[in-house]
Amino acid sequence: MTNLRSGRSALVLFGLFVALIVLDAHLVRAQVGSINPYGLSDALANPLEGLQRRLSQSALSKAMLPMEGAVDPDIYVVGPGDVFSISMPLIKTIVPEVSVGADGRLNLPDSGPVFVAGLTLNEARDRILTRLKESFQNMPVDVVLLQSRQFYVHVAGAVPSPGRYLALPAARVSTILEIAFADTSWSPVSNRDLRPSLRNIQLIHTNGESHSVDLMQYFASGNTETNPYLQDGDVIHIPGFDPAFSSVYIDGAVLFPGPYDYRSDDTIASLIGVAGGIGAESSISNIRVRRENADGDVQSFEFSLAEVLDGDAGAFPIEPRDNISVARVENILGSATVEGMVRHPGTYPIVDGVTTLRELVEKAGGLRSDALLRGTYLERRALPEATEKPRRSVFEKPLDELEKLLVADSTEIMLRLRMTDLDFLSRAYFAQEIRMQNRVSIDFGATMTGDSDPIILRDRDRLVVPRDERTVYVFGQVRRPGFVGYEMSRDAEYYIKKAGGRGDFALDTVIIHPGTSDIAQDTNQIIGSGDMIFVDRKTDIAENPELQRLVSEQLRRQSDARIRTMQTILQSVTTIATVVALIISLSR
Repeated sequence: MTNLRSGRSALVLFGLFVALIVLDAHLVRAQVGSINPYGLSDALANPLEGLQRRLSQSALSKAMLPMEGAVDPDIYVVGPGDVFSISMPLIKTIVPEVSVGADGRLNLPDSGPVFVAGLTLNEARDRILTRLKESFQNMPVDVVLLQSRQFYVHVAGAVPSPGRYLALPAARVSTILEIAFADTSWSPVSNRDLRPSLRNIQLIHTNGESHSVDLMQYFASGNTETNPYLQDGDVIHIPGFDPAFSSVYIDGAVLFPGPYDYRSDDTIASLIGVAGGIGAESSISNIRVRRENADGDVQSFEFSLAEVLDGDAGAFPIEPRDNISVARVENILGSATVEGMVRHPGTYPIVDGVTTLRELVEKAGGLRSDALLRGTYLERRALPEATEKPRRSVFEKPLDELEKLLVADSTEIMLRLRMTDLDFLSRAYFAQEIRMQNRVSIDFGATMTGDSDPIILRDRDRLVVPRDERTVYVFGQVRRPGFVGYEMSRDAEYYIKKAGGRGDFALDTVIIHPGTSDIAQDTNQIIGSGDMIFVDRKTDIAENPELQRLVSEQLRRQSDARIRTMQTILQSVTTIATVVALIISLSR
């Protein structure tokens, strides 16, 4: 019995021993298979599989940063932080990310480090391929710049926020300056006589090379050569300039006239380019350069447009404080708009001060049969158009159209009232009327038939021809206000009755002409199509507390005025009676 138990124990121990051996073998295989990818076991199993496994060990690829296009491999300079991808097609292997180290070296798998910082992308790619082919002689290899690095550049000079900024190799000078000028709560310079010169920016590289950058040329033409790429550690210096001494002036038929900071290589052609170019070559008569020295001596140089664009005059050198005038031809071309009931409404070219209103209607194909001639009006702005600042500022938020219009209108109105003795209410009424009265006084029907003098058009005039709805609009203190069908030879009382008659608080009746907005109060006159009839109400009725307060105040003032009038009359009568009594007593 004891022997039997001993045999069973021996069998159990033997089984456990075998199980431990098998389990240990599996653990060893698992451990060998999970050795560090740069370990020996993979190379012993299959060298190609081991290389593929090693090359695949990398962090997930980062999201690509925004670019303006593929980089130029002959210009792009490699530096620390650039990420490369290495692929070997035969073993279907791609290294998602291999970064250039802080010391400028790129650590290649199974090939060691190679120095690439400061090389162009093509030069770096050639050096990487040469090193990889030493380790993989018969293996095709491709190297791709997967992601560009970030680096710091320095901004100094006349900017609101100088300092250090992060940049990419695809960033240009304007990219960083848009950030440096973003804080508009600070002035670029504390001296109010100076301005930042965006045409003389100095871009200084770490190797000592410097370039003069004309950002205004880039903004005007989009020429990227005047807005270069940034490199690691670049310094962007924005100098200041005094507009009174270092400006050049360009005016006339250019997109952005005004003063600009002077550059030593300025010419007529380059300044026209900075000012946005010429709008229409056919509208230019000549180009003049006026130069005045400190003694008051004046020199004038005139060139034709062809000489500037195609000849040597475009290279004529410009000096500080020169004035370039791009003159228009004498006959100013313009446009006028026709809206409403014409056959072809739209905007048509005219000759300013020459084309007539009748000719404009003929350009639009003539009037339609449902045109309301008596309601037609011609609009022309009474105040000058709002203009931009003469100097462009790229980093300022411009005013919207309404703000510019209000500023221009208010300034013009104040100038016109400067020498008058009008009181506040009269000035307010003047401002209101001049803003609203933008119509030209015309008799459109007589103009079209030739019974009146022709109406001469100006640039941007607007003719509105409304539709003849064959209705009369009656509103105010009538029982059923609204449109009433038009009938010939009827007076205002007829249409008021058609609208239900007058209300209990009706007062005066006003007739409004559709074209001239002329006001008439004769209810017996014949009403025309498109007229409006307004029935006023008693003045002591208000619809809200504020209006009631104003009405009460008005009634109080009227009552006070009547009392003062009566007091004046009584005082006058008393005075006269006293004088008469005195005369009578003296005569006795």
